[in-house]
Amino acid sequence: MKYKHSLLLGGLLLCMAVRSTAQSEFARGWIFPLELGQGAVTALSASPDLYLATLAFSPQITVVPGRLRAGVTGGSAFTNKRFYGIGGGRLSLLLWNGPKVLESTVFNVQLVGEHLWGTKDQRLAGGGLTAEIGTMATISVKTHRDYMLNNWWFQGTLGLHLFRKKIAPPPDL
Repeated sequence: MKYKHSLLLGGLLLCMAVRSTAQSEFARGWIFPLELGQGAVTALSASPDLYLATLAFSPQITVVPGRLRAGVTGGSAFTNKRFYGIGGGRLSLLLWNGPKVLESTVFNVQLVGEHLWGTKDQRLAGGGLTAEIGTMATISVKTHRDYMLNNWWFQGTLGLHLFRKKIAPPPDL
């Protein structure tokens, strides 16, 4: 029964992404977000939850213009009074474009999927929703399942695009 709901939700999200028609977002080329996050690591049991802080650099390139970006993530995580390295792959699927101003949208919403490996046997699979604000910043809510150490990572992140692309001014009439 769980799988039927997952397939239905995945199909709904895919249909929403295909219905999106604006091509001004996810333009060809690279983006370079630097993300700072915090949250909790929990086993969803009686054991106490641990504080989680992350700093990650996630360069991505547009694979399908207006739809899909692929890239890598590398950074560090602080939890259980220790620092760990994390790294892996990332996919971003455009779900919805916000209102347009001139030739670009003010914000868009993306479905982000990640698989990360850590330096202390962490194996994280998960993702979440990201709101990208113009070409400047991102706000994300993500959940990862550590299937090796049997716990969950819940976090919110704020990101800043490094090396932003310049937006061309509107043509003079």
